[in-house]
Amino acid sequence: MRRTPRALMIALTVVLGLSGASAPTREESNRLLTAVSKRPSYVFASTPDGLFRASLETKLWERLKTPPEMPLNGTFAAEPESSRLVLYVALRSQRDKPPRAGTHHGLYLSRDDGATWELVAARNDFGATLLHPTGTLFAVTGDDEVNHGEHLLRSPDLGKTWRDITGKASGQFMGLEPDPDHPGLVRIQAWALRSYLLVADDENYQWRVVHGPRPADGRRPSHKFFSRDSFTTNNFYEYRATLSNYFQYDFANQTSVQALEIVPLKTRFEFAPGDRIVVPVRVVLHYDPNAELPFWRERDEKGRPNPKPDPPTIKFADQPGGTDFWGLRVESSDDEQVEKSPSGRRTITISVTTTPDGKTVSTRSQPAAVKYEVANLSPSSPYAREVELSRFFAFSKPGEYRVQIVYDSGGHPDGAEDVWDGGFTSPVFTVVIRM
Repeated sequence: MRRTPRALMIALTVVLGLSGASAPTREESNRLLTAVSKRPSYVFASTPDGLFRASLETKLWERLKTPPEMPLNGTFAAEPESSRLVLYVALRSQRDKPPRAGTHHGLYLSRDDGATWELVAARNDFGATLLHPTGTLFAVTGDDEVNHGEHLLRSPDLGKTWRDITGKASGQFMGLEPDPDHPGLVRIQAWALRSYLLVADDENYQWRVVHGPRPADGRRPSHKFFSRDSFTTNNFYEYRATLSNYFQYDFANQTSVQALEIVPLKTRFEFAPGDRIVVPVRVVLHYDPNAELPFWRERDEKGRPNPKPDPPTIKFADQPGGTDFWGLRVESSDDEQVEKSPSGRRTITISVTTTPDGKTVSTRSQPAAVKYEVANLSPSSPYAREVELSRFFAFSKPGEYRVQIVYDSGGHPDGAEDVWDGGFTSPVFTVVIRM
């Protein structure tokens, strides 16, 4: 078991006002983000150059004035969507250069959208940190960014006092999330040869291991239900966040996403009762050459020049007018949640039966491949079509619905022909059925 780094024995509060804020330079604007935290009015971004903030209304970035003791290039705690606190985690990483004199790693808190900062917990090994909707703070410790931590602390007062609730839990603690089945508690996303969850039934924290996906009971939090999940079985095209491109994609609290996205042509669609609910969309392949150039320059400076990056082109599969590759997530104004997954997934099913004479027989089946057409998709040439939402959900009641479109080609594209296979989603938009 790896030894946990000792906490820095520092009792310190640092408060510094925001004054003389400046816009990022062009180079800073195209630097990849280390971490991002989207709050109700602002989004905060951490980079090697400093800490930046943008209003969600103006979408203009400004550099925050931070205490000289506050290390740069840190991360943020996970928080409820409605929280107006900002929790910045400064970890002493094994990958970093030796810290400059006077640097104090730990957990920094801002209650005024980044205008002032307070060091509420001084130690150099904070890992995944979560502010629970109840206001309780949970933090993994023993992290050095190479190895994840193996201890979990709980604070009822935003870092002033801590209780170790690790108990007999073991493994590397990769992440934390509120436990939907036990209000006020958390689940630990852990790893030891394979991933698993650690869950507790009460505040005695007698942890037990749960393997495999944990089904959600009842209504899921909206940000979980409308997940921006994506995957691919062949080629993954990554779109990485910078200050300059952050607002061009719904990055939310992520610093990188799959570059493919479904983009409805409006954020709000209105229909009369009984109308066909048809929404025009584009499938977009995001690409930011400015985010790729720093890597090209770095390799060039090291004597390993590569050709400058060119925009990619992929073969995209779809059935014009068909729905085998398309699905829908809908949340109504009365909090009903309905999910219709794409129907065309080529899942292999193995059935095992026993014959009358005692022999075991297994059979393997898989849906037949569906027909599709291929379109060339590039950053300059999006793929356009209409999706009839009423083929997935009735929209029978007047009112507002929050909607997300899902694409999943389901293993049907021919890998031998280099046709892209995978899935991705749209941002959430609104459908209104008028009275």
